[in-house]
Amino acid sequence: MKNILLELIKGKMATWDRTDIYAVSLYVYDMNDNPCEPVVILGYNTVEQFQKEISNASGSQEAKWNYAFWLQNEELSFGVGETQSVVKQWIESEGYSYFTYEEMFEAEEEPDESLYEGITESFIEVLIEVVKELHESGFIKEQFSKEIPVLILELEYYEEIAEQNLKANPAETVKEFVKFCYEW
Repeated sequence: MKNILLELIKGKMATWDRTDIYAVSLYVYDMNDNPCEPVVILGYNTVEQFQKEISNASGSQEAKWNYAFWLQNEELSFGVGETQSVVKQWIESEGYSYFTYEEMFEAEEEPDESLYEGITESFIEVLIEVVKELHESGFIKEQFSKEIPVLILELEYYEEIAEQNLKANPAETVKEFVKFCYEW
């Protein structure tokens, strides 16, 4: 799964007009709130969008780092459509049980949580590895003429989000974002 996702991300990034992009996003959520159906959406934000949103946010740092103020561009959705089967195979190869939404939430008795607990954390670890590879291979610097952060995001900001991004990105690229997470 990691290699498939990495190649899809590289393919999409290679098509972008990169002059105004200051950060890339990997927005993560569970489809239908089902931890067996993790999804990651690739996007980015631009300086133009950030500056446009300052007046709508509580300040410049919120406009710059809070995903709610970003472009919301879905450049790639991984874990849905054709790639949903890739994620399902990965879940099963990691030793977890896979349950559909119906099996998880509409059955008379929900499956034992121990069968799928930990999928989200493992999925995030794969994303961290993908981001590290994008940086360590020189791909990010080649595409953007400098290092920029590739942020693994949710809608909330807290210590764990900051820490996973510190693990994934060169520290100097996420310094402002990490500060934002701790202050938010």
